Amino acid sequence: MQDKLQTYYIVKEHPMRIITKCKRHSKGTLMSFLIGVCIIYVMLNWIPELLSLVFPVSNVDILSRMDGVDVQLLNRLPRMSLVAYFYALFFSGVFRLGEALYTLTYIRNKKVEYRAITEAMGLYLKCFGVFLLEVIIIAFWSFFLIIPGIIASINFSQAFYILADDPSKGVTQVLAESKMMMVGNRMSYVRLILYYLPYIMLAYVPSFILADISLSMSLTGLPLTIIGMLAEIPVFAANGYMCLGRAVFYELMINEGFAYFKYAGQDAFRELEHR
Repeated sequence: MQDKLQTYYIVKEHPMRIITKCKRHSKGTLMSFLIGVCIIYVMLNWIPELLSLVFPVSNVDILSRMDGVDVQLLNRLPRMSLVAYFYALFFSGVFRLGEALYTLTYIRNKKVEYRAITEAMGLYLKCFGVFLLEVIIIAFWSFFLIIPGIIASINFSQAFYILADDPSKGVTQVLAESKMMMVGNRMSYVRLILYYLPYIMLAYVPSFILADISLSMSLTGLPLTIIGMLAEIPVFAANGYMCLGRAVFYELMINEGFAYFKYAGQDAFRELEHR
């Protein structure tokens, strides 16, 4: 796999072609696959939301206790639960690797393997290192201008796929390889994400409806949190659908096109190549 990574194939396939082939590949198994992705996002999002109800202390609460802090500045700061912040910091990396392992397993074998999600825990420290260094670099570039931060985020978008394929690689190595792989592929990657936006936007419709219902009923606390969590399920599913496209994009780079997909279960991707 390492030799393939060094070729840095430029993806020229149209996003709709990728999406169409993903549909063919997932025919009959998409719902089972999306359940696994929803499990990942439930662990990543619902657990901190529930913990925030038990431990509601936020960054604004901590800063407000300090002397000399500008009250107007505090009012402009986004309020975030500290427990949610630290949960995201310590577990986002392992969930992202779990998503990569799970999605690549599905694409290559056309099998839904829920246990692939948990295999990432065996690489917890490396996952944490990759995520932390990625966040630091993106935050550094975002401090100057938002565009460099976005570019840095795109550059590192393949890091956890690389780690999933070769867990022996170090933190800086997977980030460096991801950056090199994305040279010449950034705009193609952005185009692919944009083609998935209608699915994401449609998935947010239940959230808007339930938000209006919550406001009309003046819900707060646990009931409001539960409604918000339920509204996130369609968004989780839409993101899971996009996970397929992102993983196939990685496969295109390392296999140099659909015609060279050689995994069991790749017939749906190769079928139309020689017609």
